[in-house]
Amino acid sequence: MRWSSLFHPAFFDAVSSEVTRSKEKGPFGLAWSTEHKELERINLKRLWIESVVFLAGVTLSAAVIQSRHTRGTVESKYDHLWEAGTLASNGVAPELATLGLHHVVRELASDLAILDVDRLLRVRQSFMATFKALASSDPQIVTLGRATLPPQIAERFRFVEELRYACGPKLHGLVAYGSSTTSASYSDYDIIAVTDEPETLLRKLAGTSPNWYGKELNMGVYSPDEFLAMQSLSGDNLSNICLCLWGEVPIVYKSQSTLLARNFSFAYVRRRQQLGMLSRAADQIRAPVDDRKNLYDYFVKIPANVAKGTFGSIGRDLPKEIVLEWLQTNVGFDTALERERAVSQPGYALASSSLATGRVMEVMNREVNLVESAVDRRLDSGPGGHR
Repeated sequence: MRWSSLFHPAFFDAVSSEVTRSKEKGPFGLAWSTEHKELERINLKRLWIESVVFLAGVTLSAAVIQSRHTRGTVESKYDHLWEAGTLASNGVAPELATLGLHHVVRELASDLAILDVDRLLRVRQSFMATFKALASSDPQIVTLGRATLPPQIAERFRFVEELRYACGPKLHGLVAYGSSTTSASYSDYDIIAVTDEPETLLRKLAGTSPNWYGKELNMGVYSPDEFLAMQSLSGDNLSNICLCLWGEVPIVYKSQSTLLARNFSFAYVRRRQQLGMLSRAADQIRAPVDDRKNLYDYFVKIPANVAKGTFGSIGRDLPKEIVLEWLQTNVGFDTALERERAVSQPGYALASSSLATGRVMEVMNREVNLVESAVDRRLDSGPGGHR
């Protein structure tokens, strides 16, 4: 509840009681700390929808290329687009009004004849247009050129020339990020392709699940404009965490306070989703439904993703092994053990990961001092206060 005061204010206003906000107790929620004063200019409802839309839309390339989608996945995308359309109509995000998001959702949901790939690409079009409308109108941009890779890293990426030609002549650049660039061990590659014709490339790669010596290439595909808009809403500065493997790409720079706010917002959204997934898994004590196994595994890894992203916000791009060790030491969460448990006892694993996500937010906040009690903030700022 306290986190929702900043990261889901409509929910907080709807359910917080008069008792918790009484004059005796003062405001129940949280406030940005004085170390991050620039965040006081943020429209909190906008931050919420930006986070929800970003987290939903950034996975659409994988949905196409790896066929990672179910009916429920697509319907959840509709839900997020519908919510964005509602916030457009009530004035929270008026720049989205021209996108006609409610109309798009009604049309897609009612036309059952649309093929899966066509449907996903039309959903993607709406998300990319939403990204662009919500993104900063004046981002700070630098150009990232091809990196010189040390021999041990270069060996991992011997597929680059092959992938470059597969992407076609409209390709601007290929970027790698994630554990394949920082860790001694890694299970897959996270790759971004920036091309003038993203939908053409996505149709070409649809359902192919590309891999290199058994390690999957998880690809995001964007046009240059889409790539800039995506970065404006993301929780990292790619210049700090990625390697340009070929070509050159534009990179957006964001302040540390902005990065922290977005990562904590993502953590809050993902925790809400963990709880929703937990409610579905609660009656599956022995084994999960087959089409949810990947989702369960993903949501069990959320504490690690939150920790890694938040550390990255303060310039500490830690290898996966270090993040997992930090989680076990500081939060008491064993990621490998819970991923195993998610196979046979998904409800328990999801409950554990949801609690761990909350603990990560609390522990990280003690380090970065992003938020503080609204009561303390009010008292410190009032008559006789030291601020």
